[in-house]
Amino acid sequence: MLPKVRFKIKPLKNYTNAFYYFLNPKKGIWDWSGAILKEYPVLKRKLENIKGYKERCKVIYNFFEKLDKSKKLDLRKKCLKFQNEWDKINDKALETLSDIAETKWPKNAMNITSYVTLNPICPRWIKKRSFDVYYKFKIRMMKSVSLHEIFHFIYFEKWKKVFPKTKEKEFEMPHLVWHLSEMVPTVVLRDKRIQRIFKHEPLVYREYKTFKIKNRNLLRYIQEFYINKKDFADFLKKSWKFIKRNEKKIIKI
Repeated sequence: MLPKVRFKIKPLKNYTNAFYYFLNPKKGIWDWSGAILKEYPVLKRKLENIKGYKERCKVIYNFFEKLDKSKKLDLRKKCLKFQNEWDKINDKALETLSDIAETKWPKNAMNITSYVTLNPICPRWIKKRSFDVYYKFKIRMMKSVSLHEIFHFIYFEKWKKVFPKTKEKEFEMPHLVWHLSEMVPTVVLRDKRIQRIFKHEPLVYREYKTFKIKNRNLLRYIQEFYINKKDFADFLKKSWKFIKRNEKKIIKI
């Protein structure tokens, strides 16, 4: 049994708070506001000198409400196009991710939702098994983002088996478990089994690309653990041991 990824349009009211969250990051949370404001420079000007949660939310909602109405047709077209293109690789990709993680998709995970939105940031929700994709994405970028996010769902199923005492809140930023989960896809998705299905450069945050430990790139360590693993559980254990050993450095990334 394999999940099916369904592309849907997310109502604006369901992600207005996400815009506020990304534009006003809490302490310890990475700041992604620049990516949104670069895409929507007019919004940047509208938010100048606006303070307070309710006031800023109102400006954000009014801005995107007008845009949402003008982009309805584009959103519908992209939703259909994304679905048609993704369907070409859905079964092979999800079966391969299951093989790589050496764990089966749970029966309650047969529906994965990809929401097409106006948000250039693409968050994911582990419990709901859903994630966002930006409506302006080219097909190649949509597939890259989707594979990255979908892998998180099977990854954490395996993680819970290997580390059953992990609290689910640790799957999110700024926890160390989250950090590792964002490093692993760039290594795993280079696996030739995935590359045969969709040849691409796996996505990874630039913060990890440039970060070094003992004058060596952080991701090189993770890559070696993957290449030399006995099985996927062994890979997770060795990677986690390494991350924990360097926790003070990594948590500051």
